[in-house]
Amino acid sequence: MDIIGNRTLSGVFSTFAAYHPDKTYLIFEDLEAQCQQWSFAQFEERVNQTARWLLKMGVKRGEVFAFHAPNSPAFVMLAIAASRIGAVMVPTDYRATVEELTYIIDHSESRLIVTEPEPLAVAQAAASATSCVQDVVLSRCDAPNGHPIFEREIAQQETSHPNVETSADDVVHMIYTSGTTSRPKGVLLTNKALIYGGEVFARASGLRNADRHLISLPVFHAAAQCHAFWPSLVCGAGIVLSPRFSPTRFFGLAIRHQCTMAALFAAPLRMLLAQPPNERWRFHQLRNITFAIALTEEQFHDWARHYGRSLQHLWGMTETVGLPLMSPLYGPRNLPAMGRPVLGYDVRIVDDEGNESAPGEVGQIIVSGKPGHTVMKGYFKNRKATDETIRDGWLYTGDNAYYDEQGFYYFVDRGKDIIKRGGENVAPSEIEAVIKQIDGVSDVAVVGLPDAMYDEVPQAFVILKPDATLDDRQILEYCSRHLTRFKVPVSVVFCEGFPRTSIGKIQKHLLRDPD
Repeated sequence: MDIIGNRTLSGVFSTFAAYHPDKTYLIFEDLEAQCQQWSFAQFEERVNQTARWLLKMGVKRGEVFAFHAPNSPAFVMLAIAASRIGAVMVPTDYRATVEELTYIIDHSESRLIVTEPEPLAVAQAAASATSCVQDVVLSRCDAPNGHPIFEREIAQQETSHPNVETSADDVVHMIYTSGTTSRPKGVLLTNKALIYGGEVFARASGLRNADRHLISLPVFHAAAQCHAFWPSLVCGAGIVLSPRFSPTRFFGLAIRHQCTMAALFAAPLRMLLAQPPNERWRFHQLRNITFAIALTEEQFHDWARHYGRSLQHLWGMTETVGLPLMSPLYGPRNLPAMGRPVLGYDVRIVDDEGNESAPGEVGQIIVSGKPGHTVMKGYFKNRKATDETIRDGWLYTGDNAYYDEQGFYYFVDRGKDIIKRGGENVAPSEIEAVIKQIDGVSDVAVVGLPDAMYDEVPQAFVILKPDATLDDRQILEYCSRHLTRFKVPVSVVFCEGFPRTSIGKIQKHLLRDPD
């Protein structure tokens, strides 16, 4: 038997609920500073009620439902309840357009959508465009509007365990991630892989049972889940959940609720550094803030001067589930580097022929992994992409890096055509596909431009058909109607033609840097 055995995420939570029932598990503070909180024992009952409600709604073991809303206690209840009955939860970006959400709902075969009033219209439109959705349910809503209300529905259920047979190998979560094609891929995550990643993260970050983890990143993103939510569950730590990240509220939340851990990206760190000096913020108890994507040396210095030395750099992706590279917990952290390989993962840099690279040589990061155990099980309904990504026991990430003589790994670029905007993966091909639908557009290429706050932002280069009279405003307005806000290009450049290779491939690096 391996170290996970037949443990499930649901079972792990139940163990801690029995071990320290009165300990505070979840604190949720909304944007009006109104708080709700539950002990482990209280939340165990809510999970049981949620699991029973899902079964009543026809969501059984192996079946899929979607959560399309900002961060809320409902997400936590549903995520653990999915493991309790072996169902599959699909968290989606609540900012998505109808077209984006419809694809995910239809592709995932979701039977149910749990949403909130703000994104309700989009959820309804997506549900109507598919044949799989049987109901749309509202969370956190007082006004009657014809939809079932999640909190009211679960309050009517029994608080006892539903006793559904489940397994550590059950897929219980599916996160859709941008790829190099215009369609996102559903990454299949099992109980076993999420527990494994959580155990590894806890040891590499120092996360422990007595901690309280501040989660302000969006829960539909793997960062909030794999840097914070699942590791906290695995070690029985408490969590403080915010509806969204706010640079003016972050340290206040941490101080009010005595948080000791947090997960961020480089962009939120820059937003915090851009705030006016506030001496009170130095009195936080955050022992460690994990983050992805490096800051500049000056920004690291400013962070230490303003807020203390509490940063730990890491690298991973949804497909790796855990974080294979992290700054050392003890000794010099060398924050410009992504970190060193952590106990539990084997990481290598290889060239195009698969040969291992020497120190200083740039190559692709690959991570050893057993599908469904230490890395993702695969991509939903996409065997070809799964086989291309996981080969001979190694997960090929598409990210290029190098390592030094001390074993620190440094990010170089993405071998895949991906733009990283404030921690969000943006596929240029998805933007290009939308712009090509505009009457008058002959061709388009989208590239990522460096940005001081968000790391990269998309810019569109467009070739118009003869006699077309489009301007940049019309193109950007069309994108705003069909793409989530963070995918909309910051600007449009009109061209007569594109630089191309001998076989006709657009040389995007020349568009990005014409000099």
